[in-house]
Amino acid sequence: MENAIGRTREKLVHFYELKPTASGHSRSSPDPERMVKEFARSAAGMRQPRHWELRTVRTLKRTVRFLLTEIIQDERRPYSFRYEFIFDRLRAIRQELVMQNLGPEETLDILEPSVRFLAYSAYRLCECHISEFDPKICTTHVQECLKKILRCYDDLDVLAKRYERSRRVAMEGLYLMFNLGSTEAVLRGVNLPKDYRENLSLQLSTSIEYLRGNFYRVLRNVERLPALEAAVATLKLPEIRRQLLLHFSAAYASKVLTVPLEWVGHVLHYPERDHPALLEDCQYYNLQLIGGDDRPKNQSTVKTSSTKDNWWDEEDSFEERGGDILGGMTVKFERTRFDSSKPTVSGTL
Repeated sequence: MENAIGRTREKLVHFYELKPTASGHSRSSPDPERMVKEFARSAAGMRQPRHWELRTVRTLKRTVRFLLTEIIQDERRPYSFRYEFIFDRLRAIRQELVMQNLGPEETLDILEPSVRFLAYSAYRLCECHISEFDPKICTTHVQECLKKILRCYDDLDVLAKRYERSRRVAMEGLYLMFNLGSTEAVLRGVNLPKDYRENLSLQLSTSIEYLRGNFYRVLRNVERLPALEAAVATLKLPEIRRQLLLHFSAAYASKVLTVPLEWVGHVLHYPERDHPALLEDCQYYNLQLIGGDDRPKNQSTVKTSSTKDNWWDEEDSFEERGGDILGGMTVKFERTRFDSSKPTVSGTL
């Protein structure tokens, strides 16, 4: 209450804590029912809150539900604006979790919805400007929440307490995909009990294939993942594409032969709407593009598909489509030309 009174007096009430108006403008009075305690960083000279100033577990759960059902759907402001408000209020809730040292069950009920929101936001806002969204801060908080959640499940196992196995499988899978390529995450996954490993076989396979460098299989597996896990896995998509282009620069290296650019876009999972981005990425990595009408008559094209031996799945066989901007274009791969020193291009599926 003191927090709300002080912010009202100092005119620090957030837009989403004001009474909604028909016109959608923010010029309205504060709404006590919508005001949520903001995060306050611990600092020297600040007194610790009294026990009666801390919210109860029931209040914390109601606050999380309010933020992730009502505020997140309020489209009067862009998603990045909503994210900033919800992120701050969830951070204050997690701060009180630590102060009260809540048990595993109460912690899981609060952290699991929070980490889903943070993971989804990391995907949705990944292309926003740094002034609107800081991916490093979001990633740090997702990691902290996920690790805390997994520790809670480990504690419940030690205490021999029951819980919904499907919830743990979802969190273990999200941890694996958010840390795609991490040996620490893979080691945790392979050391889980057998029934969990069976439920996480796709996630474990994807992580292992990433470590093996089989990036095309990683892309194929990502398409079969649950929506949220697929979303966070695609945050690695730019690096996967970069690695595949680097491999192609060695596998198809030739001063004479070229590779159809449309096939490259198919393998690297560039949907047709992103084909202009493929052209930009090839130029960014210093790959030589050759137009269909500009290719010398004595220059051949590498045959990239065969009915007898495809290194990708048979059902994924590539067929040229007319009317696309990549039609007739090819790319010449030369390892000496590929600029591997450049940072990864940003982008998602």
